Amino acid sequence: MSDSPYPVPLNSLGDGMLRVLQLVLKVFPAKGGFLLIDEFENGLHFTVQEKVWALLFELAQRLDIQVFATTHSWDCIESFAKAAIARKDVEGVLFRVGRSVRESDRGQVIATVFDEDALYNIAQADVEVR
Repeated sequence: MSDSPYPVPLNSLGDGMLRVLQLVLKVFPAKGGFLLIDEFENGLHFTVQEKVWALLFELAQRLDIQVFATTHSWDCIESFAKAAIARKDVEGVLFRVGRSVRESDRGQVIATVFDEDALYNIAQADVEVR
């Protein structure tokens, strides 16, 4: 849009652009701490999610931020996995939180951790982790 002779209203670019701007603006006050993102994929088309994750990985590394995001979207998980695998210098981990099906756990809430190797396998095999 740099070749446009006039300023373009941000609202005319759609909800996705507003969502990206919101995310980026929230990153800077979180410097040296953490950023919580609820339903990461809201307003973002699945085709741009990997790029937004890559941007967040870059900003998180530069600003020393831990990012925690929630989702119910397989597209979001898949795009996160691809972005995490591409960044060897930054650790990306997926946590699946749910109730245990084992009777010995009596239905306790447990977290299953998927590191980058597991993320690669998940992304390749379409393993359901939601």
